[in-house]
Amino acid sequence: MHWVGTILLAAFLLPTFGVFDDDVIFKDLWLFPYILIGSTILSLPTLFAYVVVFFLLDHYKVNRKWVKPILILFTVIGIGSTYYLLTKTTNLGFVLSYSAIAVVCGIIFKVEKK
Repeated sequence: MHWVGTILLAAFLLPTFGVFDDDVIFKDLWLFPYILIGSTILSLPTLFAYVVVFFLLDHYKVNRKWVKPILILFTVIGIGSTYYLLTKTTNLGFVLSYSAIAVVCGIIFKVEKK
């Protein structure tokens, strides 16, 4: 749920508050479906690694209070790495905005194995 929440919120909030070009609110909202699709595709490697790390932490019986921060940190590293690999630059505003959304979603949603 953390991954889905991050993708949905980022796809809506980033263009809503003008993170892409300037600070005009709602200027780039029409980009929502494209950002949603692109974010989903580009985040699949991080999602795969996230799931592997989750199961490794579960397998080794890591204390639950450490699992959530580790997974959130892993998500933030994945966001920064993916952005850097795609652009070969570090747009700190975009990476921090997306990472902040991931941290908030990570804090809100429960970590559980079904």
